[in-house]
Amino acid sequence: MSTVFFLFLLHLSVGLLATLPLVPERAGAKYFKFCSAAAVFMTTAGLWLLYRRFGVDVGPATLGHYRVTFAAAAASLLFAVLYNRAQHFGWRGARFPLLGASLAAGIVSMVSASPSPDRAVVLAAAVTSAVLLGAAFGAMVLGHWYLVVLDLPIVALRRLTVLLAAGLAARAIMVGVALFAVAGAYDAAATVAAGRWDNDGLFVWMRLLFGIAGPLSLIGFVWKTVEIRSTQSATGILYVQLFLVMSGELLATYLRVSAGFPL
Repeated sequence: MSTVFFLFLLHLSVGLLATLPLVPERAGAKYFKFCSAAAVFMTTAGLWLLYRRFGVDVGPATLGHYRVTFAAAAASLLFAVLYNRAQHFGWRGARFPLLGASLAAGIVSMVSASPSPDRAVVLAAAVTSAVLLGAAFGAMVLGHWYLVVLDLPIVALRRLTVLLAAGLAARAIMVGVALFAVAGAYDAAATVAAGRWDNDGLFVWMRLLFGIAGPLSLIGFVWKTVEIRSTQSATGILYVQLFLVMSGELLATYLRVSAGFPL
C-alpha cells in the first residue's frame, strides 16, 4: 500500500503543479504559493511512504527502479520548494524554469515507477491520472479564490474546467484501451469479462463507477455554472467531483500496483 499511496500522491502533486501556468497572475502570489505548498506536502508524504519500503519488501531486481523513482521524486520536491520560495520573494524569472524542472523530475519518477512489460500503457495511465487529479484539485481551489480576488477573470476557471473535461475524456479512453486491448493479460480484466464481482473485479467496477461515470455525469453542470459565472455553485459541484476523481484514481492506482492492471 505504500507504493499505491506514493504514486497517488505523486500524480496529484505533479498534476496540480501542471495547472499553474493556466491560471493568470491576477490570482495573486498566495494562490500559487498555496498550490505549490500543497504539492510539496503531498510529495513529501509520498516520499516518506516510499522510503518505508526500502529494505522491507523491495527485492534486488526492483531496487534500482525504486532508487531512481525516489531520487527523481526528491528532485521534483526540491524544485517545487524553490518554486514556492520564488513566489514568496518575487523571483519572476526563476518561477517557470523551476516549475518546469519540478514537472520534468516528477514525470521521470513516474516512468521509473512503471517497470512493467506494458510500460507505455502504464505510463499513459499515470500521465492521464495526473492531469485529471490536478485539474480536479486545481479547479476546486481556484473556485474558492473568486471569494478572495473579486476581479479574477472567469476565463481562469473556464480553462481548468476544459482541462478537467479533457482529463476525463483521456482517462475514459485509457480505461477502454486497458479493458479491451490488453485485457487478456490481466487477471482483473478477466474477472470483469467473466462477470464476477469478487476480488479485484469488484474494485474495477467501483473504479469505473466512482472514477469515470460519476465525474462524467457532473462535468456538464460544472461547465454551465462556470458559463453563468456562478463560481460558488461551481465550487460546490467541484467538491463532489474531486471526491469522485480521487476515489477512482486511488482505486486505479491500487489495481495498477496489486494486479498489474493499468486502469
